[in-house]
Amino acid sequence: MHRFRHRFHRRGSSLLAAALALAAAACTDRENPLAPEPGPGGPGTPGTPITIQALECTGSRSTLTVHCSPLQPSRSGASGDIIVGSQGELVQVTTSGVAYNAGTGQFTFNTTLQNLIEQPMGTTDGTTLDPNGIRIFFHSGPTVLTGTGVASVLPDGFGTFTAAGQPYYQYNQVLASGVTSAAKAWTLIMPPTVLTFSFLLYVSAPVEYPNGYITLDGNLPEASYGYFHPGATHPLVAVAKTAVGTPLPGAVITFGTTDANCATVDAGGTVTAVRYATCSITATSGAMPGSLVFDVSGTTRTWTGATSTDWNVATNWGGGFVPAVADSVSIPAVPTLPALTSAVTINGVTVADGASISLGALDLTANANVATGSATGGILSTTGRLLLAGGIGPSTVHGRIPTFLVTGLYTLDGDVTAVAAGQVNLGRLLSPNYNLKVVAQ
Repeated sequence: MHRFRHRFHRRGSSLLAAALALAAAACTDRENPLAPEPGPGGPGTPGTPITIQALECTGSRSTLTVHCSPLQPSRSGASGDIIVGSQGELVQVTTSGVAYNAGTGQFTFNTTLQNLIEQPMGTTDGTTLDPNGIRIFFHSGPTVLTGTGVASVLPDGFGTFTAAGQPYYQYNQVLASGVTSAAKAWTLIMPPTVLTFSFLLYVSAPVEYPNGYITLDGNLPEASYGYFHPGATHPLVAVAKTAVGTPLPGAVITFGTTDANCATVDAGGTVTAVRYATCSITATSGAMPGSLVFDVSGTTRTWTGATSTDWNVATNWGGGFVPAVADSVSIPAVPTLPALTSAVTINGVTVADGASISLGALDLTANANVATGSATGGILSTTGRLLLAGGIGPSTVHGRIPTFLVTGLYTLDGDVTAVAAGQVNLGRLLSPNYNLKVVAQ
């Protein structure tokens, strides 16, 4: 059964300007700048500043190239690239179509941004675009290195990032991990007398988990584990990470569950499925969240009759749970047998020879196979019906049943004895090798 789940929180926007530093420092600049203080919403260990490796980048108007490399003595490299700090690790920035118009003084190129961190960029809830999008801003420059004249930026806007009035280009896309943005045209203004120039850039990106997060089995919070059978166990692999996905060794992680009747988890992160339901196993470390959604599938519940005949009393069932819709039931020949006190929908039904289920005037709906003994007992009723609803693909039925209504696809896999005539409505009942007979109860 498909169960809809949704994100139930929205975190405030925060900037990753420090950790996602994009490069270009003047050839004469030999200092590595300190990134802006991340503070409680920034990357790295909360409150700890991180140093970003500066990259030395120069643009050439005459050769129509932009060349960037880590700070080191001059070296050759590929032209046409603007290289981001941690290029190929946190982000990938690529340029193309470099051109210069001497009449307008416009030095133009197209730029794309690829997200290489685990969590999406440009969103604070994982899916919805933040109004500010992703901004690549000029920390300094452009500065003319050779030639004469002044170089400036024709940006999308100006903002305060590491200083007031910094020009930026805005990418209005949510970039999931590995996704590359659409190309955006960048324009610098300079006279033909400018030969080479440089500038320093940073990326400012809202993310959902600015304080970091915990991956469970390598998944971001709120991912789905899938189906999990009752009684099964699974040891989680939990890793606390910074906002940009750097593991934090030694982080103390605490586990929890949103529904202990669905699944439990011990202090070491081992999950045990309990009964049919959907629930989340949570993990926290300070302000860092983690979670994994488990869909606990159905199981077979065995009747004990330890307390009474009431189907809806949990202590009458093995394991102490009333069967859920996805569960099947097994009714052995015990002294106290079940009787419905409300209409019931169940998966499959197995009733031992000599045992019975009493419906009275209530309906029992089966979504899978129905099997009862052929001699005595079976499924009994006064006016209640057995509704054979079936599921995906043919189900089977045999044994002693009351009046019935077939709305699914069923095949007799043994003789069926009904105490009253039944109906087939929008379903199908096949009897290739066995008999269906109606007798008095």
